[in-house]
Amino acid sequence: MNRRIVKIEAAPLDLELKEPFAIAGGESSRVDLTLVRMELSDGTVGLGEAAPFPAYDGQTRTAALEALARAAPALVGLDPLFSHRIQQSTIEAAPGSSSALCAIEMAALDGFTRQQQCPIHRFVGSANASLVTDLTIVAGDLDHASRSAREASAAGFKTLKIKVGRDGLDHDLQRLEMISGAAPDCGLVLDANGGYEAAEAQQLIEKALADRIPILMLEQPVPQEDEAGMARLTALGQVAICADESCKSAADAMRIVQQRLANVINIKTQKCGVLEAIRIHQIATAAGISLMIGGMVESLLSMSFSAHLARGLGGVRWIDLDTPLFIREHPFVGGIEFDGGSVTLDEQRSGHGVDLSRDSDAFEALSWKTLAEENGT
Repeated sequence: MNRRIVKIEAAPLDLELKEPFAIAGGESSRVDLTLVRMELSDGTVGLGEAAPFPAYDGQTRTAALEALARAAPALVGLDPLFSHRIQQSTIEAAPGSSSALCAIEMAALDGFTRQQQCPIHRFVGSANASLVTDLTIVAGDLDHASRSAREASAAGFKTLKIKVGRDGLDHDLQRLEMISGAAPDCGLVLDANGGYEAAEAQQLIEKALADRIPILMLEQPVPQEDEAGMARLTALGQVAICADESCKSAADAMRIVQQRLANVINIKTQKCGVLEAIRIHQIATAAGISLMIGGMVESLLSMSFSAHLARGLGGVRWIDLDTPLFIREHPFVGGIEFDGGSVTLDEQRSGHGVDLSRDSDAFEALSWKTLAEENGT
């Protein structure tokens, strides 16, 4: 079959959040995304999304758009199934933009599986794993923490992910006490985004456990360069320690395994790309390291894609796919659905199952730019 990429387009997409998404590194009240539309030789179209989050790693939409424009010409003519060539060509043309790489790989895999009339999760694996997500409580004041916890618990969520590390240890401990009291049946995952020093993180764990606050895991307690701090906290064995910012590649995953820097690795396609995410999954699974799947502040499109990966590959203990719930309005149809923490996929849709809604105001505002085209530029 003559199957090849013939056209790549991109369009900026701005989506408003219901509340600011605040973490240790900063906050945002909207998400500045870029959609990628990849057309194959038979007319099939795959959709991808670049979702940089400057507060997380400094990547921006402007940089993602520039990276996409540099990478696209080298991809026209390739088979969308040639994932290694797509990855290498993109990295060579536009190094350093993982969100652009993710958007391209996502669009290629979506296009191929749509062409084959197959959901992505069936193509990547046969695990058919069930998915139950947590719900994030962003950094904020005590009233916000208590109110958010009550609402999440009432909505049926059993695990809450608490953003900490921004406003100081004492404030975080007060928030955890309020959240635990407001949602006593929920387990708590703490995410510091590198906001603590190792001694502070240890103090947080010990005080919270002494107060019988049900901490299940602490994600990225210290900055990614503090490997000694990660190893120290992991060796204590008090709670599971998760590497997020510390693991952006398969090489990082291998180092985490070899040096015992964490008990858990958080896979995010936007921080490493799709093929690299699968490699990280393979390394962690082989080493017996627990896995989490999460994201930046991503739309229904990108989070649906990650849900397909987690369902197909299986073995993902911690599910963090909640960011679509923070977005006020999505210009999409299809994709994952939430019932409390339960996440379901539409088995009747191929690819990642997400399409643009032509009835959306955001759809009308999209301004597509052709980045590369067969027999064109």
